[in-house]
Amino acid sequence: MSTPAAILDLAFERVISDLIQPVIDDTAISSNVEFVCRNPQNRAGVRLLLACCLAKSHKPNLDIRKPYTEIGGLDCYSGRRYDEAYITSFINKHELPCNPTTAFLTPALRNRNIFLTPELNLVGKPPILYKTVLSLLDDVYSGRVLAEDMLAETIRYLLIVKNEKANL
Repeated sequence: MSTPAAILDLAFERVISDLIQPVIDDTAISSNVEFVCRNPQNRAGVRLLLACCLAKSHKPNLDIRKPYTEIGGLDCYSGRRYDEAYITSFINKHELPCNPTTAFLTPALRNRNIFLTPELNLVGKPPILYKTVLSLLDDVYSGRVLAEDMLAETIRYLLIVKNEKANL
């Protein structure tokens, strides 16, 4: 089993040489990832997506929708720990356009202990961002896309946004 840092590095290497080629063939899923990565109102969604996909890639037996240990069970994990321990250093290293702090302390996500399903109203702004992230987590849970592919696609779009900002 690879370490979380190695998984992130592998996802980065997978996309860095060709940012034009999507990792995910399903255009609806890829478009949703792009929407989350480009959302200017709230950058917490992209960190939530990165942390959950990293956890699922690291430990495939986890339920990507259960990033709160308080839920209980062998398939739960601490999304905040993955976010703070691995995502923070990764986004800083690559200067990716993300929040500087964990997504799990935002009002929509803190003090939760529930499954993150598409039916959930996280009461975050904009609501469509959170609905889209929840839909993407469900895409992984339902097997429509692999967590590793979602992770790489998210990094690809973040690199595209970074490059666009650099060229302004």
